[in-house]
Amino acid sequence: MTLRRAALTFIRGMWLVLLAASSSHASNGMNMIGFGAESVSMGGADLAITDSPAAMNINPAGISQCQSPELAVGLSQVWPWVEHSDRLGNDQEDELNRYPMPFLAYVHPIGKVTLGAGLFIQGGMGAEYDDLITPVSAMKNSGMLPPGFFDGDSVPDRDEARTLVMFAKFTPTVAWQINPEWSVGASLNVGYARADMKLFPETSVLADMDMSGVPGDSTRDAFFGLNLEDTSAFGFGGRVGFQYRKGNLALGAAYFTETSLDLDDGTLTLNMSALGLGKVKYDAKISGFSWPRRAGIGAAYRISPWFLIAADVDWINWSSAIERLEIKIKNPGNPLAPASKQIPFEMNWDDQWVFALGVEITPIEGWALRLGYNHGDTPIPNDFLRPMFPAIGEDHLTAGLGFNRGRWTFDMGFEYVLETSKTNNSRDPAVNPFGPGSKETLSQFMAHFMLRIAFP
Repeated sequence: MTLRRAALTFIRGMWLVLLAASSSHASNGMNMIGFGAESVSMGGADLAITDSPAAMNINPAGISQCQSPELAVGLSQVWPWVEHSDRLGNDQEDELNRYPMPFLAYVHPIGKVTLGAGLFIQGGMGAEYDDLITPVSAMKNSGMLPPGFFDGDSVPDRDEARTLVMFAKFTPTVAWQINPEWSVGASLNVGYARADMKLFPETSVLADMDMSGVPGDSTRDAFFGLNLEDTSAFGFGGRVGFQYRKGNLALGAAYFTETSLDLDDGTLTLNMSALGLGKVKYDAKISGFSWPRRAGIGAAYRISPWFLIAADVDWINWSSAIERLEIKIKNPGNPLAPASKQIPFEMNWDDQWVFALGVEITPIEGWALRLGYNHGDTPIPNDFLRPMFPAIGEDHLTAGLGFNRGRWTFDMGFEYVLETSKTNNSRDPAVNPFGPGSKETLSQFMAHFMLRIAFP
């Protein structure tokens, strides 16, 4: 085994341990609004002031503020409320299980240089509906079709839809304290992503859906339910940043490169019962998926010894990262099935601007109270909104408390995403299978905890 393969195998093993305990439901698109309880409590307004090991995944220059070796352990838990409704009669709540999201980071100063490494859950997205009326089952039960219309097809009254996307990173980092005012930093981001998807896996149809009189004469006449499992990918990117501190003023900025993620090594089971082939298993991969580039700038000002205010503006380039996904399948388990196939999903996400504002109040030595607000319009256009991709959270209210005693610092933060509803009125079944009026609603509550230990 080569050194490179051994390293990737080791890193993948760490990711599997991390992702096994995680199911992310992020808020700025698929990104979390901050990393570490301190950052989240400030609403994500942290580029100028982040100074803990978590800074590796925010602004790597920030770890230069650590005066001694330091370990940080974090944990986040999400409680979302996600609902889908439509004119077919669906009014369903998301049932996807979501587990705690941990992170681990360590930094070590050596003179003016600080080295660090961390494991972080960057974000993700997903939803699960186990009991949906499908467009085909609604047609079958409408009483308006001639007898035998769906003979030979598999059309259950209700079916499933599910997606799950998770992305985690390993971040070796170096920062340099140029002088008391300026510091710079850079981190390598070794990312690992996994994705699963179900779309009506028990449904299989080959019928005259367009009412042309000839079954199978158009792409609308056939639908084969799918179950995609275990696609994964490694990707590499980088993050650079600076911080400037003078008197009561602090400035900071960071840039994160796009991470291309060609998810492969998965399997897709295609329900081809309508063709008499049963459920056929294929090798599968997903192309066209990336984690987006991001650029941000922030400022903070200490109005008094006990009152700090901070603000950030971030640009996230979703339009380049998630435009058109394509599932590519080959090597069917049944030799009579098509040898290969491409299944496109038009996404067309928009770029996102995120605005964050936070305050920190330290009325008693060793204690800090933090409040924040974060806003970013959803990057998903209404006409491309799907229940399996409910990344529509926009407004976040945050609060938290920090306590320091000697070598120990404990922070906790709480985040509430105000309820947001979006409606897809597109008549194109390729992007809106549930028809005009398909509505997604989301709100969520998150709790974040971080423990920091400084070593002599």
